[in-house]
Amino acid sequence: MKTPPDAFEHDLERLALRELPPHWRQEILARAQKPRIAPPRALAFVLAAAWLVIFTLHALTPTPEKPPQAQNAPVFAPSSLFALNHHLDLLQP
Repeated sequence: MKTPPDAFEHDLERLALRELPPHWRQEILARAQKPRIAPPRALAFVLAAAWLVIFTLHALTPTPEKPPQAQNAPVFAPSSLFALNHHLDLLQP
C-alpha cells in the first residue's frame, strides 16, 4: 500500500533535474567497465596472522596430565560463618 506524498515529496517533484556533464558520464562509464579486483585490506591480514599465532601457540602448548587442584579444602572459622549468616539475615526481607 502506497502512502500519499507529503509536502517534501511534492517539492522534490517540482524540481527540475539538471543534465549530467558529458565528460562526467564518459568518465563514470569508463570506470564502470574496467574490471576491478579489490585488494584485501591490511586489517584482514593482521587479524588472520593473529589468529594463526593464537592457534599455533594453543596447538604447541602441552596439556597437563592432571589439572592442578587445591591441596586442602578451605576451612572456615566459626567467626566467618557467623558473619556470613548475619549478613544473610540482613539481606532477607
